[in-house]
Amino acid sequence: MKRVLTLLSEPPLEFGNGGREIDIRLGLMRHGPLEPERASKVRLGVIGTGETNDAFQQWVDKCRVGIDAKASRQPNLFLPFPGLGNENPFRCAFEIDPMAVKSIPRSDLGKITSAANTNAAVEAAVDLYASLAQDIAEAPAPPQLIVCTLPVQLIERVVNGRSTEDEDEDEDDPYDVLNFRDLLKARTIHLKLPIQLIWPTTWDDSAKVAKKLSKLSGRKVQDPATRAWNFFNALYYKAGYVPWRLPRDPSALATSFIGISFYRDPLNKNLETSTAQMFDERGQGLILRGGRARTGKSDRNPYLARIDAYELMRRALMAYRSHHQHFPARVIVYKTSRFRDEEVEGFDEALNEAGVPNSDFVWVYENTPFRMFRDGGYPPFRGSLLELDRGAVLYTRGSVAYYRTYPGLYIPRPLELRPFTRDSSIGDIAAETLALTKMNWNTTQFDGSLPITLRAAREVSKVLRYVSSGTAEAISYRQYI
Repeated sequence: MKRVLTLLSEPPLEFGNGGREIDIRLGLMRHGPLEPERASKVRLGVIGTGETNDAFQQWVDKCRVGIDAKASRQPNLFLPFPGLGNENPFRCAFEIDPMAVKSIPRSDLGKITSAANTNAAVEAAVDLYASLAQDIAEAPAPPQLIVCTLPVQLIERVVNGRSTEDEDEDEDDPYDVLNFRDLLKARTIHLKLPIQLIWPTTWDDSAKVAKKLSKLSGRKVQDPATRAWNFFNALYYKAGYVPWRLPRDPSALATSFIGISFYRDPLNKNLETSTAQMFDERGQGLILRGGRARTGKSDRNPYLARIDAYELMRRALMAYRSHHQHFPARVIVYKTSRFRDEEVEGFDEALNEAGVPNSDFVWVYENTPFRMFRDGGYPPFRGSLLELDRGAVLYTRGSVAYYRTYPGLYIPRPLELRPFTRDSSIGDIAAETLALTKMNWNTTQFDGSLPITLRAAREVSKVLRYVSSGTAEAISYRQYI
C-alpha cells in the first residue's frame, strides 16, 4: 500500500497592493483589503430592541478606538483590534444609518417569548424582523446590510440547534424544529440585503445566555479583540467587498470550484440539492440550486441523476462564462458523498460541450478512520498529508506553527480525499483544498476545517430548505452566511 507523508506549507493570501501574508489579520493591517473592491464607507441598518440597539451603537463606538489583545503566550493567535479610525484594517468607515434603525416594542417581544411552542415563537420572531427589514429595504436610500441585535430573552426562546456564532459547527437542526437564523435569511432573501445577527455576548462580557441545548453547552465566547475582527470582517464582505483572495499563479489553469451539498425540505419528504459555485480564487461565489437528489436502495448516499448532473454543470459553466467572458480550463467538484458513474457522465457531458478539458471529482470523506499522531501527544500539524493508493488524508485542522499551538477545542479530525476521476495530482488537489479552507469570510482565524466550496454549499442548503422551489433564490453567497 502506497504511503507518502508530507507537510504542506501554509498557503499565502493576497491583500491590497498585492501584499501577501499567511495570516488574515496581519495582512489586513499591513496591506488593507483588495483593490479595486475597496470600500470608502459601509452603511448599516439595525433591528433590535431599544436597549440592544443602543448597546450595539456603544460597542461600535468602542471599536473605533481599538481593543487590546488578550494576554497570551500565543501572541500571533490573539492580535489586538487596531480600531476603525484612519487606515484601519478595512480602510473604510462603518456607520449606522440613523434612518435605518428599527426598534422592537417590548409588547411585541413579549408576544414572541410567550408563544405556545418553539416553532410558533420562531415564526413570530421571523415575521417581525422580516417586516422591519422590508421597511428598511424600501427606503429611498437603503443601507448595504442589516444587523439584527438579538436580546437575550429572544435568543433563549427561539435560537435552537446551533450557535449563530460558532463557525465550526456544521450539524443540521432537527427537521421538526424551525431554525430562526436560517428562516429569517430565507424570508428576507428577496430584499437583496444581507443579514448579520449579533448576540449581546459579542459586545458585553457579562452577558449570559442560558444554555438549554447540549450543543451550546460547551460553547465559549471569543476574546473581545477577536470578536471585533470577525464581526467587522463579515460586515465588510457582506457589504459587497472582498477582503482577500488566493494568489493566482499566471501559469495555472483558470479554474472553477464547485461544492455540492444535499438537504431535505422542512417536512423531510423530498431530498434536494444545492451548490455553491466559486468563480475563482477571488472568491466570487454564485449560488445555484440543483435538481432533486436520489439515493440507492442499498447505499443511502445521495447523488444526482445523469440529466440533473448535466443541467447543474451546464448552468454553472454558463454562469462562469457570463462573469469571465470565457469558459474555465478546469473544473473541480467537491462532494461529501460518493460519486456515481451516471452522475459523472452527466457532468462530463456538459464539460465536453463547453470544451473544458480538465476536471477533478473529489469525494471529501469527513469520517475517515485514519489518524496520525505526533510525539508528545500534540495534534498533527495543519497541512499534514498522507498519500494513499486511493487518495489522501489531509489535516486541515491541527497544530499551527505560526500560532505556536493547536487553536481548537477538540481532537482534530482529518479529511480523506477520494478522487473519483482526476486530471490533477493528489498533491495538487490537497494543496488547493488546504488553501480553500482560508476563504471563509466569517472568521479571521485561518485554520478552517472545510474548503469554502463545501462550507458554502452547506450553509446555503440550510437556508434554501426554507425557500420554496417557486421562489427565485439569491445568487450571491453573501445573503446566506
